Amino acid sequence: MNFISAQLPDNEERRAEAVERTGLIDSNQASLFNIYCELAKDITGYEAVLFQLFDSKERCYLAEIQPENNETQNLNTRRPKDGSVCAHVLLDTKPLIAFDVTKHEITKTHSNEKGVKSYIGFPIIDKNNYALGMVCMMTFSRIKELSQDKIDLVEKLIKKAAHQIDVMSDQKQLTSDRLINAIDIFNQETNINDMIVFKNFIHVCNKMDVSKNFEKTLIENDLCTIDFKSKLELTDKGKKIQDNMGLHTKIMNNIKLEGKQANDLIEGMLNEL
Repeated sequence: MNFISAQLPDNEERRAEAVERTGLIDSNQASLFNIYCELAKDITGYEAVLFQLFDSKERCYLAEIQPENNETQNLNTRRPKDGSVCAHVLLDTKPLIAFDVTKHEITKTHSNEKGVKSYIGFPIIDKNNYALGMVCMMTFSRIKELSQDKIDLVEKLIKKAAHQIDVMSDQKQLTSDRLINAIDIFNQETNINDMIVFKNFIHVCNKMDVSKNFEKTLIENDLCTIDFKSKLELTDKGKKIQDNMGLHTKIMNNIKLEGKQANDLIEGMLNEL
């Protein structure tokens, strides 16, 4: 009997869009989810743990623990969805549990080239009930059954991971909304439609350095001045614009506009406009 690949979820288009909105695939935030792999391994004693998100085309490993390497690895590597047991986990809100993969209806016909003995896949369900991916665990040396208490404990752990993704997605949307509003206000109040000038103005608002060329541009437009310590600071006009944009330093820190992340975020925003 040949292995039957999982059908697409009924809400596949919206589900994949929800994954894309997280911004986690191919990001530098994958390491935030290492701890969930480590805790799942400690709770279950299983030998391998994968933290995966599924977009419209592929599955992406954000973190992984394998028997030959007991430390969590940050991957952001992609694998095909078709032909994987894990794709079946997307179809239910409950875990797929195959303590003996040779006996479970889904896993018994899989090619199992890696010699998996036991498999459990826990879906990662967001607040809108979309299955974003899953945390799957495997053993290779022997069949290992788990008590219901341990399964329940891992389910709670994965729900914490899903909640963290929800919070990060909401924060990303909030940041985007504020930046779009800030761009509109900056354009209206300065008549400057150069987004690079806007980006450098944001850098000054967030106490970041800008190049000498853009220092000159900001000074010429009465947005900044040089203080007695030879530091670039906002003029009264610049402070008023910052106030109207609602991007005071405290707020900007709250939306995580810091350092390279700020630059990457703004660059991404500008590319989408």
